[in-house]
Amino acid sequence: MLKSITCEKLIQSSIHFKLGLNAVVGADDAHNSIGKSSVLMLIDFAFGGSDFPTKCDDVIKNVGHLEVVMEFQFDKSYLFIRNTEAPESVYCVEQGRMLTLREFTSFLKDNYITSAGEISFRDCVSGFFRIYQRNNYNHKRPLDLTVREKWEVVRKRILKMFNMYWLISQLEQERAGAQKALKDINGTFNSGAVKKITKAQVSKNDSVISQLFSEVEKIKHALKRNVTDIRSIINEQSLELKLQKDALVEYKLDLQTQLSRVESNLGNAKIVSSRDFQSVLTFFPEVDSKKLLEVESFHSGITNILKDQLKAEQVVLIEALGAAQADIAKVDNSLLNLVDSREDSVHLLERLIDLDRQQNALIQQNRYWTMSAEAKNEIKRLKADIDSALESSVAEIEVGLNAGIEEEITKIYSNKAISPVLTLGEKDYKFDHGDDRGTGKGFANMIALDLTFLRLTVLPVIIHDSLLFKNMDTPAIEHLVEIYSSFSKQVFISIDEVSKYQAGVRKVITEAMFLKLDKDRMAFNVKWKNAK
Repeated sequence: MLKSITCEKLIQSSIHFKLGLNAVVGADDAHNSIGKSSVLMLIDFAFGGSDFPTKCDDVIKNVGHLEVVMEFQFDKSYLFIRNTEAPESVYCVEQGRMLTLREFTSFLKDNYITSAGEISFRDCVSGFFRIYQRNNYNHKRPLDLTVREKWEVVRKRILKMFNMYWLISQLEQERAGAQKALKDINGTFNSGAVKKITKAQVSKNDSVISQLFSEVEKIKHALKRNVTDIRSIINEQSLELKLQKDALVEYKLDLQTQLSRVESNLGNAKIVSSRDFQSVLTFFPEVDSKKLLEVESFHSGITNILKDQLKAEQVVLIEALGAAQADIAKVDNSLLNLVDSREDSVHLLERLIDLDRQQNALIQQNRYWTMSAEAKNEIKRLKADIDSALESSVAEIEVGLNAGIEEEITKIYSNKAISPVLTLGEKDYKFDHGDDRGTGKGFANMIALDLTFLRLTVLPVIIHDSLLFKNMDTPAIEHLVEIYSSFSKQVFISIDEVSKYQAGVRKVITEAMFLKLDKDRMAFNVKWKNAK
């Protein structure tokens, strides 16, 4: 627990606390601007908060920076010193060294909330330190640390406070692992190391792998037995290559024949001229020479058209002949490789290596497709498991919180008030105050929520400023003080007008009081709120 705070700038340099209720008490006339909220902010600062230097800058401006000595009591007493001028560092007296603020709050976590490993100390307590300067007392959104905080963040924090996040955390780690695996697989595809294929291609690959496997086994069998089997395999391959070459040679000869015919036609194509008609006119002078000239023109046109067609066919045949010659060369090269092998087994070993390479490439393609599909399915399954775990856990928390809130409201108002309903939905939460929507009741509902968290979760401490009580009726505040005092965990409040409460309640407040303030006894012994 926080045992004491010492600060020379305070009206009372050393203030001491105890388990249960601790109160800074204001004036009976509810006089403001005496420093009650600033003292509560200083307690927040002692618990590792970072708001005091910026949100209580008026204090620093008027009294200077504050050096605060904090004493915590756990298994023994621990002393720390923190200064508002350098709030990111905390001096540990026991260790004789400066700690970072993170190290300090980690110390608090280790000693306050050891059972909830996932949550930080400040995440746990910050939302329940409801002080005027922190502006975190919106009773319509009481679970938000910041304005309109994302529900996913709020939900995670609540689950951690109820120590119910460990299963979801484990599932999320598994999902992160599956997502990384999928990312690595996609990286392999993108690098070109393994070709990415479709589901349909997997089946085709399986068929080819089977064929390759059969051939590999055949070669292995031949290598194990004798040269006769090897020769038989090579002869089969030679025969197949020779048949391919014979067909190509026959095709080539056919193309050459067609090309020769086309080239011959191109060479023999002759146009009949007017000179060739002179002998006709000599023997047959009665023939009309104009008609003969028309025949000459017609024959010339036909011959030109045929030439163009023959030239086009010549080009096609030449290209086809070149392709056929290239195919024949490839077959010849394959035959030469078979013939030139110093040993038949050398050729088979080379073939075996090539087949193995092809087979492994296809196996890798199928393997990576399977790995990718499995990773996607695993991510999908884990998402469903996370959603299911979230739904059941949040539903359980919702039931517990609403039952607790109703119990606290009943204590505060003695069965006369409408209890609010907290709904923890899939996309957001809602704190429904029902038909009693007054400001005082709204704050009372929020206080009931805080008390339920204090009772049911690892939350070790709460701070409630007097502004939360301003619009509540006197009997409700009296009941609330009694509830505060029933806790063994530390509760810090500021409260005014103590004289108006019943004697029993006044006694509780007096026993809980660690500092008394009024207009003549200011928290930092300086008045600066009046106009100069």
